[in-house]
Amino acid sequence: MIKRLCVIFSAAAVALCGCTHMPKESPPANEPVKEEQPAASEELPDEKAEIKIGATMGAGSVSIAHLAANGDDGSAYEKYSAKIYPSANELMGEFAKGEVDAAILSPDKAAKLCNEYGYKCKVVAVSGTCNYYLMENGGTPYSDITELDGRQITVNEADKMAEPLLDKIAEYNNISFTYSYKENNDKLTAGLEDGSVELALLQEPYCSEAELKNPNVSVVLDLYDYWDEAADCPFVTSCLVVSDKYIEGFPNVLDLFIRDYVASVSITKHNTRETADLVERYGLFGSKEAVEKALPGCGIGIQTGADMKEELQKLYALLYDLSIDSVGRKIPDDDFYYVS
Repeated sequence: MIKRLCVIFSAAAVALCGCTHMPKESPPANEPVKEEQPAASEELPDEKAEIKIGATMGAGSVSIAHLAANGDDGSAYEKYSAKIYPSANELMGEFAKGEVDAAILSPDKAAKLCNEYGYKCKVVAVSGTCNYYLMENGGTPYSDITELDGRQITVNEADKMAEPLLDKIAEYNNISFTYSYKENNDKLTAGLEDGSVELALLQEPYCSEAELKNPNVSVVLDLYDYWDEAADCPFVTSCLVVSDKYIEGFPNVLDLFIRDYVASVSITKHNTRETADLVERYGLFGSKEAVEKALPGCGIGIQTGADMKEELQKLYALLYDLSIDSVGRKIPDDDFYYVS
């Protein structure tokens, strides 16, 4: 077989270790990421593998913008095609049928793929944390979460991590919340805009989209610090999972795929304008302006290997205690994690 000589970059060299919380007021500079020096070289097959990736709109879909672009222009190790699904349940169903090879999912949905769907897959990277905000129409920022004791919070009913997050924070602060529900993030955002929803829990870039559509809508509390005080692990909001069938069929591809994804996430964090342009080009989120505004607060970062496994194991143990159904009534075993 004809071979091509290809430099291999160490994933650790470009990875952003864990999630660094970035305040919305301090956007990152729009500068290109500096190219790392090659760590080693090896021969790779001349023909690139094709990898189909599924996602739902949100910070997770934003994280694959450069992956799609680099696959198209040939600068990535492999070829990538991205498809956006209207709901996580539809994405999980298509993933289980083999319609996509990999998916960006929240950790609870990834666990349910194995525990409820019985589908064999591995989580290979954590790509988002620290991304939950409370929003009001006409409200002003609160100085402390205890000011919201007894309030009703409207959440996306499809987001099964929302209530465990709020319940853990409430328990730690000796307060309580009640909940109401909207079918999805679009309806939750619309409720904030028209005033039918008073207080909502949302993630970026939906927060920025709501603010752009109605200037009276604003973030009144960032929950990052409150979770950090209440729990001993990051609140992971998205991860990359790959089917065992694909891994077994293309055993030499996975590490290169992870390197491509690590590079995509790194560029995403450091170049907001280019990322927003690519998100619009590939239809990964509804509003280019919202993405550019939201990126500093999206919690996009990267973690792989043993550190990723440790973060997720702690979160799964906590979610299991808070809401056993949220993880499919079982904590994933060691085979669920890909640690190269």
